[in-house]
Amino acid sequence: MPFQAIALLSGFFMFFSSCDMKEEKQKVEKMMNDTVFGEYAETVEMQFNDSGVQKAILYAPVLERYQTDEPYTLFEKGVTGYFYGPSGKVENSLKAKWGKSLDKKKIIELRNDVQLLNSKQERLHTDKLFWDQNTGKIYTDEFVKITSPKDTIMGIGFEANQDFSEYRIFKVKGDLSINEEDQ
Repeated sequence: MPFQAIALLSGFFMFFSSCDMKEEKQKVEKMMNDTVFGEYAETVEMQFNDSGVQKAILYAPVLERYQTDEPYTLFEKGVTGYFYGPSGKVENSLKAKWGKSLDKKKIIELRNDVQLLNSKQERLHTDKLFWDQNTGKIYTDEFVKITSPKDTIMGIGFEANQDFSEYRIFKVKGDLSINEEDQ
């Protein structure tokens, strides 16, 4: 009789422990499915080429990429980029203390001390800037300041082509120098 009681007790323990194990396994599987595991890299250098021609180089202290329904890449510690023209020389550069790329939508959002410099030595300063790669436009609805060797222009709102060679500022403030040759 004691042997049967021990066997019965052992059976109960095994049954209940296997139930606990199933529950734990289900909890772990649910957590794994609910958690987004991303890619992480430090001291990143990304080169963008087209048909063997260098188009851009991007530097970031930290890059984090997340594969969700809407995949995105984060540059929470900042990003610096250099963009090359047909001559192979850097024509534009940008810096921001924070960035996010919505990979499917091809929209990049830059924030916190965003600076964009073009080949005419015009420098844009703003706290928020978007680049829509589908339309080739950069824009913001925030305060902007553009400094050039001759002028400083400020305003609220900005739109430009992606190489920042042509732009519009909305709600403009500032002094402009007018060159009579340009009239």
